[in-house]
Amino acid sequence: MDSLQLTDIVLSYPHFDKGGNTSVENDSNFAFKWSGESPYQSGGAGYFINDSTEVPYIKRKRDLGQTFTYFGEKPFQISSLILRTGFGTNVVRQNMYGQKVSIQFMEVTGEPQIHENGSDGDTKAFHGFPHHRQQREIPAKRDDYMIGETYKHLKVFRGFKFPDKTDFGFENDDIQVDPNDKRLKGRLLRFNFPTNKRVTIEPDKTYAFMVMIDSLASDVGFTLANNYEGSYENGHGIRREGKGVFPPVPADVNFPITHEKNSHALQSSKLPLVFEQRLEQQPGTNGYPDVDTWRDLNFYLQKEP
Repeated sequence: MDSLQLTDIVLSYPHFDKGGNTSVENDSNFAFKWSGESPYQSGGAGYFINDSTEVPYIKRKRDLGQTFTYFGEKPFQISSLILRTGFGTNVVRQNMYGQKVSIQFMEVTGEPQIHENGSDGDTKAFHGFPHHRQQREIPAKRDDYMIGETYKHLKVFRGFKFPDKTDFGFENDDIQVDPNDKRLKGRLLRFNFPTNKRVTIEPDKTYAFMVMIDSLASDVGFTLANNYEGSYENGHGIRREGKGVFPPVPADVNFPITHEKNSHALQSSKLPLVFEQRLEQQPGTNGYPDVDTWRDLNFYLQKEP
């Protein structure tokens, strides 16, 4: 789990921050994104429209990934993808151990372009951290997002199992583990691909991988190490959020999440339940809090030695 043969790495981004809880997440415990008062579970903040009014929504389920470009002379087949768990306070959620995980690969066409979302260097951002409600201006780049790319599904590898507690060094799999335990942080996760089904990477083309927790379940998710403002020149972080509706469908915080008044908002926050539809849904964000516009994951793509 923590061994890394650097001589076999063809593409990588080795840098990461020592904090943050950016996570792959498919948790059935839903909550409002809302900084005001509500009798129901809420946290963080909603999104803000141009007059600084906050709009609540339901936190969306999320796949995480990264685009990358190969400039080598000859094609190669990916034998494994290596990622690193994050360094925040909620690294591995209580029920994540042993959950099924899939890795999707996509071919990317088009050129990424930054959409400034109505704010430039002279105008504070409408979304992002810190929020307007905190009486602080948001740097203009915080609500930027990517346009210009199209993602075509190539292949998905299913059947991976997230490590058990004993794989992280705990004495058995029956104990309760604090998601902030230092033994969970910065650990390498290797996904090995079958010899006869590998993805072939061609020179001068851009691709992407996406990490997915297969099923919606209670308290499942794990963080991935990354640079919030990365320096990888040949790609960028991506995410697939809910049903891909932007901006998020507004929710009514005066009623339970399961109330019929919130049914549309709840459904839009879930990833597609039909797996094939999930694979075809385009990654994307729309300039709302914690977007991946400037983010790069810590990753390593390996070929056979």
